[in-house]
Amino acid sequence: MPRITLDLPFEKIVETVKGLTEEEKEKLFFAVNEEYAKALGKMKKEAWEEHQSGKSVPLGDLK
Repeated sequence: MPRITLDLPFEKIVETVKGLTEEEKEKLFFAVNEEYAKALGKMKKEAWEEHQSGKSVPLGDLK
């Protein structure tokens, strides 16, 4: 696949990112920071496994 390169000033990138929705900003963050995405995926998996094994606490009990 051919590469396309754009020469954009940093300020233009920041201005564009500010116009994104919160969901789009989150997707961009994890697309740029693959290690964070991997860590978040691991945390989600661990939390789900703990929930499935009965180790989770209902939100109402966290008062």
